[in-house]
Amino acid sequence: MNRFFFVSLLASLLTTGYPPLSYGLGSRKDIGTSGAQFLKLGVGARPVAMGEAFSAVADDIHATYYNPAGLAFFTRPQIGGMHNQYFQDINHEYASFALPIRQGKRGVFAASIYNLSISDIERRGTTESDTPSETFEASDLAYAISYGLKITDRLSLGANLKYIDQNLDSVRASAIGADAGGLYRWEKTSAALGVRHLGTKPKFRTEANPLPLLFYVGLSQKFEGGFLLGTELNLPRDNRISVGVGGEYVHPFFKDLSAAFRAGYNTKNSDPGGLTGLSIGAGITYQQVGFDFAWVPFGDLGSTFRYSLLVKF
Repeated sequence: MNRFFFVSLLASLLTTGYPPLSYGLGSRKDIGTSGAQFLKLGVGARPVAMGEAFSAVADDIHATYYNPAGLAFFTRPQIGGMHNQYFQDINHEYASFALPIRQGKRGVFAASIYNLSISDIERRGTTESDTPSETFEASDLAYAISYGLKITDRLSLGANLKYIDQNLDSVRASAIGADAGGLYRWEKTSAALGVRHLGTKPKFRTEANPLPLLFYVGLSQKFEGGFLLGTELNLPRDNRISVGVGGEYVHPFFKDLSAAFRAGYNTKNSDPGGLTGLSIGAGITYQQVGFDFAWVPFGDLGSTFRYSLLVKF
């Protein structure tokens, strides 16, 4: 019955979220009007390889981004980090640490940092010349603290509080943001609901734009034999409705060694053509240490490669 329920809801999400038919919370004129766009970039090789359909999975350190309610089920500390080699020498980094209080009975705290940066941007004067006069840098940072708490054995709630700091050459903007989520877990099925990027408007000099507000709902299902399937429906303020679907298969080789294979698709990345929207990844775990990799193509723009390290104590 649980499987039938899951498949039915999955089909409903896919139909509802078909991108050409619907737009998000705002109108078409709101597309691309949010500030702090780096907050939209998914973190972690594992969730990204699964099409970012992770809000209802949320069973490792990446819950700090996708759904902080997942932190409540941690009983031991976790630490993780990611490097994402983006386009045009843009670097995207993430690091997080989670600490359960009394094995999670008093909740779980976490701290995270997100960074998107690029250096050696060419500055050109008013004269026409192929030679730049100098170079400058740009960076986007977000510092977050998170807390997740079990309300019952099955239901948990979580929240993030974020300080956002953006620098473009000598110009700076800052904002305060927040996320909130809920997670309900049956034996093998999970459901998630939440919001990301509530907050104040970052302002560069005279222009201020709202954060990329987004509401999400997600479902996940575990199957026999090490299979996991997830799906997520996103309703953003500044873009069309998008759907992410992804799967994971974990194969144990020895007592302490296992490998994972993942694939996913997300409609928010499906515009530029080619294989865009698709994501593929793999990982290997030895005892409590895991290394993961994800490949996400973006058509003519090129490909992105995420590398993650996760340690569970």
